[in-house]
Amino acid sequence: MSSIAEPTVFRRRHSILHQAQSPISYLRRKFIEPGTAPKENDNDSSTKHRWNIREIRPEEEPEFWASSPSRRRATRLSHVAGAVPFFLFLWSFVLQVQYLSHFHMVPRAMICMEVVRIVLGIVDCACRLIAAISPVWRPRYRLEGGSVPRIDVIITCCNESLDIIQDTVLGALAVDYPRDSFRVILTDDGASPAVEKWATGLKQPNLYYTARVKQGNGGYKAGNLNHAVAFIKTLPGKPADFIAGLDVDMIPDRNWLRAVIPHLLLDPGMGVVTPAQGFYNIPTGDLIFQSNQIAWCISDFVRDSLGCAWNSGSGYILRRTALDDIGGFSSGSVTEDVYSLMLMLSKGWRTAYLPESLQFGLVPSSYLGHIKQHTRWNIGGIQLGQNFNFYLSKSLCGQLNWKQRLSGFWCLTASYRHALDMLDLLIIPTYWGSHDKTQEEMQMLARFVRISCVANLTHFLHSYGRGWVLGYRNAIRELGLQLYMSPYFIVAELRSFILPRSLGGTDPGFKASGSICDDTYERCASRRSPLALRAKHMILGCGVWYHVLLPAFYLSYITWRARCLLSQEAGADVTYGDGGRVLSAEWIEMSICSTPLRYMLFPPNDPPRDDLMGERDGITGARYSTADARQLKLNPWCVLDFEFFHTVVGVLNIYILVKTWGI
Repeated sequence: MSSIAEPTVFRRRHSILHQAQSPISYLRRKFIEPGTAPKENDNDSSTKHRWNIREIRPEEEPEFWASSPSRRRATRLSHVAGAVPFFLFLWSFVLQVQYLSHFHMVPRAMICMEVVRIVLGIVDCACRLIAAISPVWRPRYRLEGGSVPRIDVIITCCNESLDIIQDTVLGALAVDYPRDSFRVILTDDGASPAVEKWATGLKQPNLYYTARVKQGNGGYKAGNLNHAVAFIKTLPGKPADFIAGLDVDMIPDRNWLRAVIPHLLLDPGMGVVTPAQGFYNIPTGDLIFQSNQIAWCISDFVRDSLGCAWNSGSGYILRRTALDDIGGFSSGSVTEDVYSLMLMLSKGWRTAYLPESLQFGLVPSSYLGHIKQHTRWNIGGIQLGQNFNFYLSKSLCGQLNWKQRLSGFWCLTASYRHALDMLDLLIIPTYWGSHDKTQEEMQMLARFVRISCVANLTHFLHSYGRGWVLGYRNAIRELGLQLYMSPYFIVAELRSFILPRSLGGTDPGFKASGSICDDTYERCASRRSPLALRAKHMILGCGVWYHVLLPAFYLSYITWRARCLLSQEAGADVTYGDGGRVLSAEWIEMSICSTPLRYMLFPPNDPPRDDLMGERDGITGARYSTADARQLKLNPWCVLDFEFFHTVVGVLNIYILVKTWGI
């Protein structure tokens, strides 16, 4: 075994240069799972050098992703608050079973759904509580000086616009890193002559262009990455010890490499480190919830605390020996980045999430691109669970510890929640108000309504707690996204895993979001198609017919139920107990289902991409998105968005709780 050199760390607080602890003891105290040891590799030159690594203090470079002490406390509190509703749900489930037992038919399907929900809730509570008890907060570092490891940067593209490719490549070439210590490989799955001509015409000594000859799907992005890894071996000089990856629409910050690589240098057992992603083209108001801040600010912290930080597919740096250990990027899932990372974990490597904004890119600029991106992520998560036998098989999980297996199953449970959400939307009216009730049943229902209101209020408080971390509006929008996307997830799952080809079944596929065409130009005010064409495209082509039918179904039910309640001779208190819970749930569902409809009727206006970018550097030619473009902007109509209905329903739950208290 080779000896591991100790890094030299600059700490501004002491204003002196001093020798740090050895990386093994330092990391064992902060990041390494007790009882494990970091990997060492004699062929990895990164363990044979001394590196100048400086820790960045929060006050030195203030930034949102670097959690302040108060935000850390708020994050841990939000994890605890997220577990409270589950225990109230157990109580309400018991009352629900008692109430439903009075029906003429036994709703076995509904009870089975609730049992499944309980199991999923146990997993969710366990993950959140573990993250609250033993959170991981990774410091920010900078590798300084000219002594740096060599890195091969791979940029994958496939039929994206040339101007987008140009900005990312020029940004990668302009990073603050010695020119002879990194190479940029542009691997083009679209084999575009225009891209090749532009790349070769730059005549940059550390830029290389390659395109493969595909047979069939060729492994999609994983195949493109593996082609680039093989191509690197044909270049002058030996392959670098580290490989970095960028999506073609993600422009890296100049500090990108120097900020990420120290985490791999300090821990020889670290296989891959991934920073957060930011976006600069989110439409004003973010009508269809594309910011994805819940993932970067909450979910990724939970996964990292469980030792299972994900690779989001761009901005990462991985150790070549870790990639060789799993035989290259795996094509067994359409989310090749996460699957390859899980394989590394199963081989004993570690992973890390770096909560620092080091790259800014594009969200899909059309509704169709948005739903295809999210359904691909959902299908990839299910494939991942299947490949590891739902994390129950020790032989397939390898060296995954119990926390990592729990984290993998936790992420998989989201797919099952989508099915439950869909069924809930359809069966709520079936069991509520479907027959005349006795006085005993009304008293039992009142008790159940009170518990349900308390559970709903704890969910509201949980969202408010997450709002301390990233803002109330962003905190509750994840709920809205999952609800209105549920039909797409269910259809994709049926077609990918259950239905035969004769009934519409298909193999899961991959299409780059940036290459999806928008023939209606829905976000371009000057070229936007008429409403009739947009409606036809979205209702028939994008599946919005479901979001049209469900509100109509609920409005019909509400009208019918309101007439029944008004015609009853029962008192007002019974009306609150019988109708309040249903109406509160339905108004949430209708406000969510109206999201695609509002997008269809009043689409946002995206400015030209050039207006979101700054001036080009006169030497490197690189340009970056402006600070204003990176901020989420609101408009006056945002006050009537989903968060408004969510807040109103929270107040309605308080009102119903008070009115039914004496029943």
